[in-house]
Amino acid sequence: MTKKNVIQHISLPQAVQSEIRKRILNNDFVAGERLLEAKLAAEYGISRTTLRSALTELRAQGLIEISVRRGAYVTRMSKTAIAEACFARYFLESSAVEGNSITLSQELVSEFETIIDQMSAAAKAQDLASLVYLDTEFHSLIVNLAGRERIQQLWHTLDGQMGSLMRSSMDSQKIDLKEVVTRHKELLEVLKGKKPQEIRQALKHHYIPVEDVIIEQPEDVKPKSKGRKSK
Repeated sequence: MTKKNVIQHISLPQAVQSEIRKRILNNDFVAGERLLEAKLAAEYGISRTTLRSALTELRAQGLIEISVRRGAYVTRMSKTAIAEACFARYFLESSAVEGNSITLSQELVSEFETIIDQMSAAAKAQDLASLVYLDTEFHSLIVNLAGRERIQQLWHTLDGQMGSLMRSSMDSQKIDLKEVVTRHKELLEVLKGKKPQEIRQALKHHYIPVEDVIIEQPEDVKPKSKGRKSK
């Protein structure tokens, strides 16, 4: 099926939010770094009101924290938050492959393969922002296998924090973009086997790594201050 190209019109705050989000995901703004309103507003040539609107959305996505005293700064999910988000995605996706068989057409396999090719290109370009979008596309195909609208709706409620989840998870596990692509290739090979039990096990392995792989992290990433050494 040929997809139509749709021109999307976005507001100025959305455009600014998208740009800052990309910079956070690609580690141009690192964990703990302050996002200075005056500097960013001048850089983008926008008002502070517009910038604050963009920052509010980034806070909802779990990418930054905002406090009256310290302002806005880049944050990462805690170990507990990562585990909970991954389990939620695993639970919903595995429920889409219940039963003794699944239908996986060659056309659908081709869609998975196209996404992985695009993932490889994004990884080569060190573009995590694009990889996050492609990850959502890849896994939404799995969720759609069951054709259960309610499960699809529940799964997509997690979309907003996928950027934060992937950036935080990669930092926790100390993996790079190439490894993210490799894990999706491995998952696709299992999907091609069309064996629900093996697929559910592969999804569990994909989302829930061995306990000692994820390093312990503080509950919050504090903003960096000059002259203060990190512990």
